[in-house]
Amino acid sequence: MRVQGRHLRAVDWDARKQAVVWIDQNALPFRFVLRHTRDPEEVARAIETMSVRGAPTIGAAAALGLALVWQHMPAQWEKWKQRFLRTRPTAVNLFHAVAWMDAGFQAREDPVARAMAWLEREVAAHKAIGEHAAALLARAGNRILTHCNAGWLAAVDWGTALAGIYRLHAEGEQVHVWVNETRPRGQGARLTVWELAQEGIAHTLQVDAAAAALMRAGEVDAVIVGADRIARNGDVANKIGTYMLAVLAQAHGIPFYVAAPTSTMDDNCPHGEAIPIEMRAKEELCMVEGVDEEGIVQRVRISQAEHVRNPAFDVTPCALIDAIITEQGIWRPSSSCSR
Repeated sequence: MRVQGRHLRAVDWDARKQAVVWIDQNALPFRFVLRHTRDPEEVARAIETMSVRGAPTIGAAAALGLALVWQHMPAQWEKWKQRFLRTRPTAVNLFHAVAWMDAGFQAREDPVARAMAWLEREVAAHKAIGEHAAALLARAGNRILTHCNAGWLAAVDWGTALAGIYRLHAEGEQVHVWVNETRPRGQGARLTVWELAQEGIAHTLQVDAAAAALMRAGEVDAVIVGADRIARNGDVANKIGTYMLAVLAQAHGIPFYVAAPTSTMDDNCPHGEAIPIEMRAKEELCMVEGVDEEGIVQRVRISQAEHVRNPAFDVTPCALIDAIITEQGIWRPSSSCSR
C-alpha cells in the first residue's frame, strides 16, 4: 500500500543494508519512522513492544528475524526459535512462520529467500481476501464498521479486514468506514485512521462504546474485523472488544464478518476456550500518549488504579460469525458451528 504515494510494506527485507526493515507502528500517526536492524533480538523486541503488530506482520517479522539468526549464528538456531515463539502467545501466524523457517533451515535453503517466500505467500493471500471480501461488502452496503487495525500495517500489505474496503475503493465504490478507536492502545484511532487517510477513503472515528447506538440508528451495513487465531470450529480470537461487536451485530441483524488468511487458522486448537489470551501491562490502561500543542510527544497518566485487568484479546463464538473470509474463499461457520 502507499505512504505519501510511495509503496511500502509493514515489514520487509532491505537488500542494500542486508537488514530487516519495518514501520515503527508505535510512532504513528505523529511520526513516520522506518527501523532497520541486523540484530534478531531487536526484531523480537519490536514484536513484544508492538512496534511490529498484527498477526500476519508478526509472523513475517519473525521469519525475517530468524533469517538473520540463520545467516549469522546458525549454531544457536534452537535457542532463537524459542525466543521468537515467546514474543506473543495469541497470534498463531507467528508459530506457523517459525515452523516454515525451521523446515527451510533443516533443508539448508537460502534464509532470506525462505523468509521472503513466506512474506509473498501472505501478501498474495491478503490480496485474494480483498477480492472475496469486496464481493460480500458490496452486497451488504457501503457503511462498514471495523475494530482495531486490520489493514496493511497489521498484514504486511493489503490487510485483512481492510483489504475488501481497499478493493472496493480501487474499483470506484463510495465506501464509508466507521473506525472504533480500540482502547487501550488506540490502534483504530492511531493506525486505521492513518491508513484510510493515506488511501483517501472516507472514514469517521468513534469511541468503542458508540457502536451500539450507531447500529440502532441504522448507520451500519456490515461489521468486518481481522483475527489473531481461528480455532478449528470457527471460534475467533481478535482484539478485545470484538466479541461485544459480534453480539451487537446479531442483535441488530447486521452481518458480522472476519477476514484472515489461512495462516491464522489453528487446526490443533479445537475451540475458543483453548486459545491462550495475552494479558498485558496495566500501564497500557493507565497511561496515554499524544502530542501537545507544540507538536511534542507526551506520555501522561490518566488513572492511579492499582489493580488492572488488561486482556489484549477476546474470543467470538463461531455461532455469531456470518462469514470467515480467507484467500481460499468464504466459510460460514455459524451454519455448522460445534464444540
